[in-house]
Amino acid sequence: MSATRRDFLKTLGGVALCALPRGARADHSAGGGLSPQNDWCSAGDRGQRLFVPGDRGFLGRLVLDEETLTLRAAVLKPGGAAPRGLTQAYVARFRGREYVNPTLVLHPGQRVRVELVNAIGEATIVHWHGLTVDTHNDGGGTVVAAPGEHYAYDFQVKNRGALYWYHPHPHGLTAGQAYRGMFGLLEIADADEEKLRAALDLTPGKSEIPLVLQDRRARTAYATTDADRMHGFLGNSVLVNGSRCPYLDVSTRVYRFRVLNASNARTYRLGWRTGSGKVVPFTLIGNDGGLLPAPRICDEAFLATAERLDLLLDLSDLSVGDTLFLDTRPFDPMHMEMASGAVAIDHAAMGHGAAASDPRAEHAAHGGSFAEGAARVLLQLRVRKKVAYVAKVPAQLSSPARVDASHASERPLRLGFAKGRWRINDRVFAMGETPIEVARDSVETWLIRNYFNSMPHAMHLHGFNFEVLERQTSPDPIAALKVDDRGRLATDLGRKDTVLVWPGESVKIVLDFACPFPGAQTYMFHCHNLEHEDGGMMLGVKLS
Repeated sequence: MSATRRDFLKTLGGVALCALPRGARADHSAGGGLSPQNDWCSAGDRGQRLFVPGDRGFLGRLVLDEETLTLRAAVLKPGGAAPRGLTQAYVARFRGREYVNPTLVLHPGQRVRVELVNAIGEATIVHWHGLTVDTHNDGGGTVVAAPGEHYAYDFQVKNRGALYWYHPHPHGLTAGQAYRGMFGLLEIADADEEKLRAALDLTPGKSEIPLVLQDRRARTAYATTDADRMHGFLGNSVLVNGSRCPYLDVSTRVYRFRVLNASNARTYRLGWRTGSGKVVPFTLIGNDGGLLPAPRICDEAFLATAERLDLLLDLSDLSVGDTLFLDTRPFDPMHMEMASGAVAIDHAAMGHGAAASDPRAEHAAHGGSFAEGAARVLLQLRVRKKVAYVAKVPAQLSSPARVDASHASERPLRLGFAKGRWRINDRVFAMGETPIEVARDSVETWLIRNYFNSMPHAMHLHGFNFEVLERQTSPDPIAALKVDDRGRLATDLGRKDTVLVWPGESVKIVLDFACPFPGAQTYMFHCHNLEHEDGGMMLGVKLS
């Protein structure tokens, strides 16, 4: 082991290794997993260079100041800056540069003014996912911009440094608009972020690279079946930053990858390996709400829809010509909706009647060969240059404020399925209703229980982030990844705005409802499987 590699690991002394299920370090070519290298691309497909966002164009980094940004929700013309297959996007022109789904670069305390122009043929609105804003600026869908109309946002950045994102949120239309291409990154840089970049010599676009995952079907049109609405819309290929079957040429140094799952419904089990199948650990440094207090070495991590993963990958010990692969590894997706007769009967309420076919078979037929939980290579790294690199990962990354839960009241929330609809507390969304009422400046714990015959649900709350306190009765594959005696995963640490709850599992979170905005405020709590959200698996939350 080289001195550089030893130094890198020495800085993490005492950091817990994320647990793996027994046998998970075996070569993934066995047991229905991945073959060493020839599964990276299909036969005859040489792949393409990973698209890395620059200072303009698709996902281009746009450093926003006090000037108002006009963001146009538009139908795209073929052959433009957006990847093939995306038909709608947010288009902007700023200081002579054109952007498609710009990455907005902000800093804490900054005033942000954005004017949304709706140039698509249906109502839309922008939700700033993860940001602390008032109801008017949240874009929760209670107010939308009709075709041809404008909507003005004006808010101050109150969040710490992290990778957030933005996407549509008109009720009943969210999934289709997001799938067609309306999503973008939102990067907030604070002092902790700048210290990390300086310590590791990280440069956005070169050694710090976003990875936006979105699975797609061969046909570009978004049209759902009953099975899609039940399970979520799954594609048969995965794009990374809009690139299919991508590779990235790298040097022997530390790289930072900031991963967003922008898929409508798919969960990924992410991990790195060599071409021979040997697992390569990575260093988890952050998630939805920014940098963790301290780094953790992990072998893999689940990433649900809307979640973010911030990781470091040390390539300093590799040689020119070596390759690494980012996979989604095989796992049981735990789609257990047909486990009981009651759920099967509910399909009659969806208009199928007694002769309805198993929706899982219908879903597989429409989704192609890439079922949820199946293995797939997402990205290849090719070592092309040997460089001298000496840097140490800071032992402390950040000091996020903790929420005092000692006097919190507990609110139970149940996730389930009845009468053809996914539900929260046996209710579906109704515009104007706020079944969850919270006292301003209170602290609550929410115990989110998912029925055993359900499926995984990625639960997101607008306007507030939270801490995961514990996981209870987790399925064995999830429990095997726990990093503490409260059943938490490495990705549960720090602050979150979206949490995946598996069938049969209960997840307890704590929320501080301190609210700096005057008057009553209304937000949304929903599943971020977008087909579930559009179908009504969402409740209004009112602060007063």
